Amino acid sequence: MKKVDARSSGAAKKRSDIGQKNTEKKLSVRKDSDAKFVLPAKAAKTSSEVAPVKKSNEVDYSLLGVTSKKRQQVKAKQAKQKAAEERYKQRTGKPRTPLAIMIITPVAIFAALVTFYFGYLIKTGYFRETIVASMADGSTANLFVEDARSYLSTDKFFQGTKIDGIDVGGMTKEQAKAAVVAAQPKSPDRVAISLSLDGKEYDLDFSNVSFEYNTDDVINEAYNLYRLKGDEDNSDLTEYFNGVQALKVDPKEYQTAYTVKHEGVEETVKELLSKFHLEPVNASISTFDADSRAFTIIPEKRGYKIDIPATTEKVKQMLDSRNYVGSVLVEAEIISPEITEASINATFGRISSCTSKTTRNSNRNNNIKKACSYMNGYILKPGKEFSFNKVVGQRTAARGFKEATVIAGGQYEQGLGGGICQVSSTLYNAVIKAGLTATERHPHAFPSTYLPIGQDATVDYPHLDFKFKNTTDGEIIVVAWWSKSDRICHVELYGKKLPDGQTVKFESKTTSKGKTPSKVEYVEDPEMKVGEKETVRTAHYACTVVSYQVWYDKSGKEIKRKKIATSNFRAYTKKVAIGTLLPNGKHAKLNTKTGELSGVPTATPKPTKAKATTKAPTKAPANNA
Repeated sequence: MKKVDARSSGAAKKRSDIGQKNTEKKLSVRKDSDAKFVLPAKAAKTSSEVAPVKKSNEVDYSLLGVTSKKRQQVKAKQAKQKAAEERYKQRTGKPRTPLAIMIITPVAIFAALVTFYFGYLIKTGYFRETIVASMADGSTANLFVEDARSYLSTDKFFQGTKIDGIDVGGMTKEQAKAAVVAAQPKSPDRVAISLSLDGKEYDLDFSNVSFEYNTDDVINEAYNLYRLKGDEDNSDLTEYFNGVQALKVDPKEYQTAYTVKHEGVEETVKELLSKFHLEPVNASISTFDADSRAFTIIPEKRGYKIDIPATTEKVKQMLDSRNYVGSVLVEAEIISPEITEASINATFGRISSCTSKTTRNSNRNNNIKKACSYMNGYILKPGKEFSFNKVVGQRTAARGFKEATVIAGGQYEQGLGGGICQVSSTLYNAVIKAGLTATERHPHAFPSTYLPIGQDATVDYPHLDFKFKNTTDGEIIVVAWWSKSDRICHVELYGKKLPDGQTVKFESKTTSKGKTPSKVEYVEDPEMKVGEKETVRTAHYACTVVSYQVWYDKSGKEIKRKKIATSNFRAYTKKVAIGTLLPNGKHAKLNTKTGELSGVPTATPKPTKAKATTKAPTKAPANNA
């Protein structure tokens, strides 16, 4: 027997199988009208070769292109499985479960279990948001966000909410309002609220103020506590829920109160406080007794910068808290005055004085005395100006003034009030020595003899005036009188004393001086008898005088020197009036250069000597106007 190489045999077999498969692939299967699978006509067999019809549960593998060897393998496997099933059935009495079923069943069970578990987690809210809440009993709990929101979304008051002592927890807003209103008194038994200002109490008048309860406002406030608005995050939700739980342990109390309609309280408060001075008032001297030098003082008043809206709000808050009797401190800044009664008593006194000697002329002294009486005790307020013409007034006979010698146009004349320039000049000296400044001053036509040169101040109503201003922060009081016993005019000024014992002096210096004119000027007087003479102006030299206000310390050392005025006096010739009235009523002629008369009858004796008349002195008086 010929031996065959197994490897060659296997290769040949493999090639045979491949050829078989290629052949089968070239075959096609189609479905005829009888729904039977047949081979194409090219490969059809005779009827005698047609295989017998198989049972419906058997598969004709030849139609699927399966080789006979493959069919045998499949049939063998099926037979083996069938035999195994028979043996399993004989052994257990039950048909054997197919392997596929054995594999699929556990997988299906596992899938069912997983599905059930996830369904359980979803049902129990495992995947839902939660918050950690603090409960009323002190414990903590995990709550679903939806449940917490639902709990807080009630239309009733939360437990632990009280209004006017009434527990409104679980009530609607309407129910709560009805319960609160039923327990409210109709009106306050007594409203007696006062305002406290600077240690004093002032009662408020509420007779015209109407009240009403703020019930709606309080109920809304209580209802909105921890109430959801819709835009809360989980943090806000936790806070609100915890707050509601805390109310059960520590209830929240609300109180209703009477409130004022419209602006009743503000109007009442404003009406009361508007009576007070808003600015401080300094203490001041109201009266002065020139004889005793005693004065009375109006006490100072403190000022107030009052905050009326803030004070009104405090009163409203008091009413809202149901306190209808009590005191409210006024919201105000207290402003103290600069000058007090104590400071006046400590610093007030005589600050300057001046005197001047008068003549023996009774009319002139009468006028000086009268002018002093009008000034005596005059109080000049701080910042005000003193006017000699306004204070002394017009010089008329009805006001007690008489005719006396006055200087007008550089010569002596008779006029009402003659001599009062000595009073204004004496006052001028006192003003400068008090450290004050004259605002209007006029020198005489030529120097006066009753005061140092350059320190005079002439007046002529209403054209020439003497004025000064009170530049201190206290009153200036003028004290003036004429002493008959020594014929002296006195002027004193009282006010706030100069600091540190200082004094002020009035000093003047002549900076230029001319010669006295020797020429005499003659003028006729048609009312004087012919030949009578009267000197109406004495000769005066021209000069310039500068005056100073000088401060000294308590040791007499000069501190400051201030130039205050320059007085220019022009030169005047002597002026003599000569009478020209003749006995027959006619007038003689006067030579104004020589003073000689012409046209005088020879029968009329000529005067041997000129004598002064009683109208005016023959030379300048010791004191002029």
